[in-house]
Amino acid sequence: MQGSSIGDPITHPPSFDYEAKHWGAAQLMPRPWYMNGLKLRYLLSDLRGVRGKVLDVGCGAGSVAKAVKRQRPDLAVFGCDLSQSALAIASASAAGVDFRQATAERLPFDDGEFDFVWIFDVLEHVDIPEQVLREVARVLRPGGGFHIVLPLEDQPWTLYRLVGCGTRWTAKVRHGGHIQLFSAERFRSIASACGLPVVRSRWSYHALLQVLDLVYFSWLDWRGPVSGSVEDMSASRRGVIGASMRAAARVVATLAWGEARMLRALPGGCGHFTCERSALSC
Repeated sequence: MQGSSIGDPITHPPSFDYEAKHWGAAQLMPRPWYMNGLKLRYLLSDLRGVRGKVLDVGCGAGSVAKAVKRQRPDLAVFGCDLSQSALAIASASAAGVDFRQATAERLPFDDGEFDFVWIFDVLEHVDIPEQVLREVARVLRPGGGFHIVLPLEDQPWTLYRLVGCGTRWTAKVRHGGHIQLFSAERFRSIASACGLPVVRSRWSYHALLQVLDLVYFSWLDWRGPVSGSVEDMSASRRGVIGASMRAAARVVATLAWGEARMLRALPGGCGHFTCERSALSC
């Protein structure tokens, strides 16, 4: 086994406090038609035919791992994250998922232990993406599948590129911890070099969600940081305000789903990439 032991101390990047923020606490379902449901359906389609052990790297509070376990109870589902506070939320109702603390760069699993691995919105947070992808390739058996949801904030013809996301406009660095800028071309190159060539690409975050994303993180610059995602905050809020937040979030998520499906052939601000672990990896 080449990963770290579960008891090893984990140091957090000094630029962003991952213990103060929790993503992925709200329950995730593949239906109705909304944006996060679309992300889950793309993952579930890649899991069709997969048997055995699967791993969610950077699972946060566990919503994706638990959703996969609900939809595919035959799979042995594992999740890992560096945040103790997020894992405490995930483990409070583990729903059959084995949650462990680990960094994406040092996974506490054996070589070739998993049949499938996925990452949702993690690679943009790490210092050395290649190191994470090498670890994914290491714990995957040859021929195993890998699915990644990745913000493409350096993708040509996007609003992110226009405003200079991460360079001139840095709100997502401060409030989201996005320290890497990706285009689809950059990711494909890195993934291929690490033995995880892309075999399928799907797209979301076209005009609507790009505009809302930029407005939301600019608003955080004015308001100050929050502890979770919009979905998580609206799910936990009670009363009229909470109900209004949930209704607005559903409307936006449904419109974003429709946009993503209508423009699915066109690259957007988020990529859903399917990869396959080659026999030789770096």
